[in-house]
Amino acid sequence: MLRRNYLVAVALLFLMIGGLSSCVSSRRYKEEVSAKEAAEKNASEAERKRQEIQEELSSVQGELSKLKASHKELTSDYELLQERYNQQQRLNKDLQASYDKLLALNEKLKEEAASKKRELSEELSIKRRELERRERELKAEQERLEQLRKELQGKDANITDLEKYKKELEADLAARERRVKELEAAIAERDAKANALRAKLLEALKGFKDAGDLDVEIRDGKVYVSLSQKLLFSSGSARVDRRGVSALETLSGVLNRNKDLSILIEGHTDSDGDAKMNWDLSTDRALAVSQVLIKNQVDPARITAAGRGEHAPKASNDTTEGKAKNRRTEIILEPQLNEIMGILSQD
Repeated sequence: MLRRNYLVAVALLFLMIGGLSSCVSSRRYKEEVSAKEAAEKNASEAERKRQEIQEELSSVQGELSKLKASHKELTSDYELLQERYNQQQRLNKDLQASYDKLLALNEKLKEEAASKKRELSEELSIKRRELERRERELKAEQERLEQLRKELQGKDANITDLEKYKKELEADLAARERRVKELEAAIAERDAKANALRAKLLEALKGFKDAGDLDVEIRDGKVYVSLSQKLLFSSGSARVDRRGVSALETLSGVLNRNKDLSILIEGHTDSDGDAKMNWDLSTDRALAVSQVLIKNQVDPARITAAGRGEHAPKASNDTTEGKAKNRRTEIILEPQLNEIMGILSQD
């Protein structure tokens, strides 16, 4: 393409020279000829350079083709390496996740191992202390056995004395068993008397046993005659009223027919009011009851009077019914225990 443009330019130049040859001077002609020769020389040089350039271009194109092929191979290799790199990255990510899990698991196992170690250490300490304790116990048991062996050796030397002592103990035991039987018989007789006395009292006082004003019961071999405040006293008073006097007169008749009974009179109140005043009132009432009994020929030596105030309630003071049960005077009758005490004092 470059060469063709060059030839066209030369042809145009010749045409211009031919058209102007008739009107230019010889000098001019020479100059033009010189210019033509120079142009041809330049054209020849340009052609040579063009060929060199063409050769270089062909060489460059060849090298370019090689570079393109190499680039394609490199691109393919790069893509392959990129894929492998991505795979490696994914693998690294998976490995990192697995590594993190392993680290967490390792920490957990370390904590569990430390906890287990502490538990085992504590258990070992406990076992060691237990072993030491058992060793001490074993040593003490061995010492005790050795002591027993020595004592047994000493006792073997005195076997005759021990047998004699055994016979004495058997004789003493037989005597004690006889006393126990006598005591049981005496207690049974006492209980029978208490039951008989209770029956007599219930019969004698049946006219006063209404609406819970009077109660007779046996506790621990003693007969308890419980008289309500309503039967004996007005509220807050220590003066026995007429109906109360009548009941005590009847009771005195039973007591005078059973002179082996000791008599304990206890006054009781509820928890209302001042505790000291309640105690004083209960004491005054117990004394008032004892005076009525004494007026009816009951031996004063048999009587003991005491006030218990609110401190020995029979029922809860939280209810009206309980308070009514607590406002009472108890006459506690106990048989004389001379026979029983005589049995107990036997050698």
